Amino acid sequence: MSATTTFPARDAAGYSSDSHRWWVLGVIVMGSFMSILDATVVNIALPKLISVFSTDVHGAQWVLTGYLLALAMVIPLTGFVDETFGGKRVYMITLTLFTAASALCGIAWSLDVLIAFRVLQGLGGGLIQPLGMSLLLREFRPEERGTALGFFGIPVMLAPAVGPILGGYLVQYVDWRFIFYINVPVGIVAVIAASRILHEGVIHHNQKLDAWGIALVALGSAALLLGIDNGPTDGWGSTWVVLELVAGTIALIAFVVVELNTKQPLLELRLFRTVNFSTAVFVTLIVQVGLFGAMFLLPVFLENLQGLGAMDTGLLWLPQSLVVAAIMPLSGRIFDRFGPTIVLVPGITLLVIATWLFSHLSLETTTLTVVEILLVRGTGMGLAMMPATTAAMNAVPRHLIPRATALTSAVQRIAGSFGAAIMATELTSRQDFQFAAISQTMTPFSPGVEMVVAKAHAFLALHDMPASAAHQLAVLMLYQDVAITASVRAFDDTFLFAAVICIPAVLAALLVRNTTTGGGRRMMAAE
Repeated sequence: MSATTTFPARDAAGYSSDSHRWWVLGVIVMGSFMSILDATVVNIALPKLISVFSTDVHGAQWVLTGYLLALAMVIPLTGFVDETFGGKRVYMITLTLFTAASALCGIAWSLDVLIAFRVLQGLGGGLIQPLGMSLLLREFRPEERGTALGFFGIPVMLAPAVGPILGGYLVQYVDWRFIFYINVPVGIVAVIAASRILHEGVIHHNQKLDAWGIALVALGSAALLLGIDNGPTDGWGSTWVVLELVAGTIALIAFVVVELNTKQPLLELRLFRTVNFSTAVFVTLIVQVGLFGAMFLLPVFLENLQGLGAMDTGLLWLPQSLVVAAIMPLSGRIFDRFGPTIVLVPGITLLVIATWLFSHLSLETTTLTVVEILLVRGTGMGLAMMPATTAAMNAVPRHLIPRATALTSAVQRIAGSFGAAIMATELTSRQDFQFAAISQTMTPFSPGVEMVVAKAHAFLALHDMPASAAHQLAVLMLYQDVAITASVRAFDDTFLFAAVICIPAVLAALLVRNTTTGGGRRMMAAE
């Protein structure tokens, strides 16, 4: 592969020309879309994989878990590999690894082999997005980064909507292997484009690998992710889940201590001394935990309680994604001109409102109503998501951008996993509470109970069955009605919980400012 650049070199300040930087954006968007699309398109194929490989849900789940574990372990390495080997070179290697691993996943002949190839795919995919963002931010001046990240955010939001639709079509009408094969031509084009368009960054030959940092963050993130992944199914009180969570927490605490006392840390945690960086990251963390953690519940509600198909559910997300894609570049321009507050505060407020509206779902809620709420949510996402990240990146010096993107990506990954686990736990606890609460209000003379008993007698009489079975049938019908009602109320309670815990993000957004690395310089001077 040729590494020859066909575009003008950078100017005296180290930034690309106006035309070249947008070509760089196109290359980065291509790689990010491919990696995020793959992470979502595989979800829809799990039932097919269970059938093909004659396994159970827990076994097939490792196709996702193995990929996520690899992602969690390599993301912290972004800053080190970028500075040591050069961002362009590493980006091309990760794209090549991801593409080759995708082809291998497509030819997998057993579940164990598929899981192994998915881990390999995750090792490449984990670096694509944070490394791509780092390369992108170094090409754009701080006053243009809002617009750039607005376009960069389009694949981040569009791919999760396209993934289930595309995955459903390929699994149902083509072959499940093509959910991996589709990455191959896109990956090849992305590698060729990257070789010709991207600039090579400055390579630091004096970098030392933080071995303790790698070991602790790998152990901590893997153990914590396993505990979070196994908690909802095995029970949060089970011995293995507790051990995984405790081991992960201890390892990550030790990682923080080591990083704060290392001259060349794996993750530059001292960036949190910059107030604006910390505030902006806090906003994204809360949004990840609350709003995005809760949104995995909506497909479950629509499919399990309202009976929608997987592809029908996926189609409902498409209007939201189109709204996000339209608004993100606009919000980036507004950010560059007027600062973050004017887009962050209304955006997060709309996200909270949309989540609150989902707390009123019922079995009678129409798909049109769901789409309308998702459009409100999409507007909020388009306004809020990238400006918070841009404000965080603008608060650090340019040479620390690789470390900052690694740090923010790691925080978002952990926050998203925690959010999903927290919401799953909240849903389970509210289901138990609502089932007990509804059951206590039921007596043999309750109108609802009398109606169910009458229906049971009528059903048995219609099918010429003995009346003695009416009691058992009525109990089963009552149990089903109570369970469904309790589930609906539990989903509503969980969405309300998510909306409430995200209110602090609105308040924090009021404090975010668009600084130009002054705080970062003070932090480095303090070192």
